[in-house]
Amino acid sequence: MAVDALEEKEVTKHGGGPAALPKRFYKLASTGEGGVVLLDGKPARTTARQPFCAGPPALAGAIVEEWNAQRDVIDFAAMPMTRFQMTVIDRGGADAEHWRNAILAFLRTDLLCYRAAAPAELAARQRAQWDPLLAWAASEGVALDAASGVGYIDQPAQALERGAAMIAAADAAQLLAMKTAAEIAGSAVIALAMARGAFGSEALFEASRVDEAFQAEKWGSDAEAEARTRLLKRDFLDAARYSTLSASIAG
Repeated sequence: MAVDALEEKEVTKHGGGPAALPKRFYKLASTGEGGVVLLDGKPARTTARQPFCAGPPALAGAIVEEWNAQRDVIDFAAMPMTRFQMTVIDRGGADAEHWRNAILAFLRTDLLCYRAAAPAELAARQRAQWDPLLAWAASEGVALDAASGVGYIDQPAQALERGAAMIAAADAAQLLAMKTAAEIAGSAVIALAMARGAFGSEALFEASRVDEAFQAEKWGSDAEAEARTRLLKRDFLDAARYSTLSASIAG
């Protein structure tokens, strides 16, 4: 008998409030034939009750590790590889085209292309951290224009076509990772560089926060902004890890 990962009988409510975390109902997570996640030897299922295949061995190992790390309850907030993989299984077929279009939209309005004219220090930081990324993109055939000011930049059709081809080459797992990264960074170039392993994930996230870091240095930061940055960084690094563990995109 298959085990539903979010089996309703394991969820309790207290005083009409939000559902409590599901209790851990298994002793050992492992993988079986075809990479299916097993809980006490029984096949697990996703939230949509699909067979929960953990994917390539490296990803499967990370997913099993997340399940075995749970204690009395199952906290899916602490299981990012599980969440990514379940989303791909449950929604990848129906939503892949939407994910592609979302990434492509960021390519048309990429953060790295919109530069500050002043102050000079911010403009210099943008050049230092963004120019290498645009140079990498150009080496891949995605030569985007950059300019200062707030006006819309009509990017070259050839660059957009090549970028669209790179995005189209990605499978559902890579698309979800890239979409997540692009939404956090405001940049399809950063998302593509992450998926290709062209730069370190920490450096890519920091590049996406040049403006915010400069403003925090100049005017100071607050606890809420710092907490938000930590959450965004966590989610970006999780997407980068999932991208690495799931597969690399084709050419």
